[in-house]
Amino acid sequence: MRQLPADLMARQLRAHEVDLCVASQPIRTEGLHSAQLLDEPVQLAVARDHPLADRDCVDLADLAPLPFITARPGHWNRRLLDHLFTTLGHPPRIICESDELAAIADLIGSGLGVGLIPAVGRRTAARLPLAVLPVNAAACRRTLTLHWSESARLSPAATLMHATLVGWPWQQAR
Repeated sequence: MRQLPADLMARQLRAHEVDLCVASQPIRTEGLHSAQLLDEPVQLAVARDHPLADRDCVDLADLAPLPFITARPGHWNRRLLDHLFTTLGHPPRIICESDELAAIADLIGSGLGVGLIPAVGRRTAARLPLAVLPVNAAACRRTLTLHWSESARLSPAATLMHATLVGWPWQQAR
């Protein structure tokens, strides 16, 4: 299992270095099959003592002044954050970048900044000192998609993994 930006995942699929890829952002390339696994809202995570923690929802404009902890460019949550701020007309205020979602959640919980987490991440958030708030923006979503090469012959293990991922009750698992 590898965690890579989408462009590297696409290259490895085309080169048959990996059999399957689950991506949280679009991989648009010829020669790949795909199956959508999950579409879910992405929410704002803040420390429990943050001024926004008691709110029921936040608007996109509420995010403008906030210090963000996020992944480096190329990862889904950074791409989403950059996209959301494009609609606000300026870049996000990023104070820390990490490729580890658990580290991002820990830093948010310590009060260093805020960040975006997928709805499925609420289980992790429940174990940390985080408050999770819906963002009132239709674009604040993540889609998990399974990709594989059209020309690859999947091994029995990859075929079983494919069937498991496609058949998994993703919506109920949240």
